[in-house]
Amino acid sequence: MTHAPLWRCLLTSQILLAVGWCEETNVPAPQVPTQPKRFWVMAYNVENLMDVDRVALYDDYAEIPDDPHSYSPAKLLRKLQTICRVLKSAPGGVGPEVVILNELEVDQTPESAVADLKEFLQKHEHTTYGEMLTTGLNDELRGLPVEAWLLKALEDEGLKGYTVLVGEANSSGGQHGEAIKVGLLTRFPVLETKTHPTNQARGILEAKLDVEGHPVFVFGNHWKSGAGNPAMENVRLGNAKVLRDRLDQIFQNQPRADVIVGGDLNSHYNQGQRYPFMPKTGVQDVLGSQGDPTIFAKTDGPDLYNLWFEMAPENRVSDEYDGEWGTLMQLLVGRGLGDGQGVDLVPGTFTQLRIPDLNIQGPLKLPWRWTNYGPGWGASDHFPVLAQFQLADGAPLSFGSRAWSTVAPKEALQVGFDRMDRGKLRNASVLKDATPEDFAKAVGEIFVVEGTFSKIRPLEVDVDGKSYSLHSFDKDLKAALKEKPKGKPMKFLGELGLHKGKLQFLVHDPSWIQ
Repeated sequence: MTHAPLWRCLLTSQILLAVGWCEETNVPAPQVPTQPKRFWVMAYNVENLMDVDRVALYDDYAEIPDDPHSYSPAKLLRKLQTICRVLKSAPGGVGPEVVILNELEVDQTPESAVADLKEFLQKHEHTTYGEMLTTGLNDELRGLPVEAWLLKALEDEGLKGYTVLVGEANSSGGQHGEAIKVGLLTRFPVLETKTHPTNQARGILEAKLDVEGHPVFVFGNHWKSGAGNPAMENVRLGNAKVLRDRLDQIFQNQPRADVIVGGDLNSHYNQGQRYPFMPKTGVQDVLGSQGDPTIFAKTDGPDLYNLWFEMAPENRVSDEYDGEWGTLMQLLVGRGLGDGQGVDLVPGTFTQLRIPDLNIQGPLKLPWRWTNYGPGWGASDHFPVLAQFQLADGAPLSFGSRAWSTVAPKEALQVGFDRMDRGKLRNASVLKDATPEDFAKAVGEIFVVEGTFSKIRPLEVDVDGKSYSLHSFDKDLKAALKEKPKGKPMKFLGELGLHKGKLQFLVHDPSWIQ
C-alpha cells in the first residue's frame, strides 16, 4: 500500500481546516481564528528619479545630445525597472501597501502635467512603459511628470492598485526644494492630503489614509542635508518644528491618533550622541524621537517611538558616508500605534530591504548607488526601511524581553574600509576591455589597482593604457598620494567612481595605499 507523503497530508489538513471541514468526522471543523489584517509601510529614497522633459535643475540629470553618460529615457526606464524590482522584493512580493518616497523630481514643465492619472493609465493601457520610453517616445510623453511614469511602471510590472501622491514644490526650500519632492504610494483610500513648507528643505507631505475604517496619518519627510554639519542642524531644527507643531495639533484633538512618520530625515536616530558638539538636534530634541517602547502604555511624556530601536545596534544601517554607516532613513510611530485600538505596529518587523545583486554591492555590502555612466546602473544610495502593521486586536502591544538597551550609542558604526580583504577584490585589469555597461556595473566597486602615477594637477593614474582621476576626500590622504613619484608604478585599493564625466578611483583609507 502506498502512503501519501507526510507534507502532503499536513497540507491537505490545513486546507480542510481553512475551508471549515473535517474529513474524519464529516462534520464542520472548528473555525481557526484568523490573523488580523497586516500591511507594510516603507520609506524609500529612490535617488533622483527624474523625468525626461530635458529640463533639470541638477546638471547630472540634464540630457545632453550625443553624450552617452548624460541622463536619458533609457536610464529612466532602467531606474523604473529597478524600483519595481526592489518593491517586489518586499515581503509578499506585491509591494508594501504604503511607500514614502524621497527624491521625485519636481516637474519643470508643468504645462504638461497629468490632471487625472487614472485616465492616463487607461489611455496607455495597450502599450508598456518600456515601449513608451523607447520606440513610442514623442514630445507629449517626454513632458510627463515622473510620478506618471512611476505609476505606469508599477501597473505594468504587476504592482497594481496604488494611488500616487506628491508634495508641492517648496519655494522656500532652496534649489533642492525646487528640484525634488516627497511622494507617497498607497493602496488605502486617501481622506486628506496637504504639504507643509519647510525652510531650505522639501515640503513635508501629510496624508490621512482610511485603513479599513481607521484613520492613519502618514508624514513623508526629506529634511535638510548634511547630518554632521552644525549649521545644517540649525536648519533641521526648523524642519523638525514644522512637523512637531502639526503633530501637537493632531494629538491635542486625538491623543492616541495613529501616526507614522518616515522618510529621509538627514539625521541619525542617535544624532545627539553621535555629534555631541550639537547642543540641540531636530530629530531628538525637537521632534521627540526616542527608543523606550513603554510610551505605548502611557498618556503623557514622549509620544514617538523610533523603529531603529527594534534592531540590535550593530544592524542599524541604511546608508554610508565617509566610511561610516548612517541611519538617515527612518520610520517613527506615535503611541496610538500600540494601544490595541485601530491600527498597531507589529513589533520586531522593522528592517532594511537589502537585495543581493540589486541594491547592495561588494564585500562590504554597501548601498549600490545609481550612476549615469553608459547605460546607467545601480539602485540607490540608501536602503529602504519598512515595518509591518496590523488592525488592532484589542490588546496593547507587548515587546517582550530585549537584548539591547534603549539608550542610543555614541559611536558610529564603521563600514570596515581599514579591514578590506584584498583576496576578495577584483584587479582593475579586468576593466581593460570593459564595455560601457561593464563600467556602469563596476562604479562603486573596490578594486586592486596596479598602474602608473601619471599626473599631479589634477591627480591621475594610468591603468592598462587608460587614464583615471585619482581622489580622496581625506586631505591628508590626498596629500600623501601627491607625494608618490610621478611615472613610477603604484599599487593601491580604489573605489571606481565618476566625477564630471571622467572615471576615477577613490581612496578611502590610509591602509589602501600601504
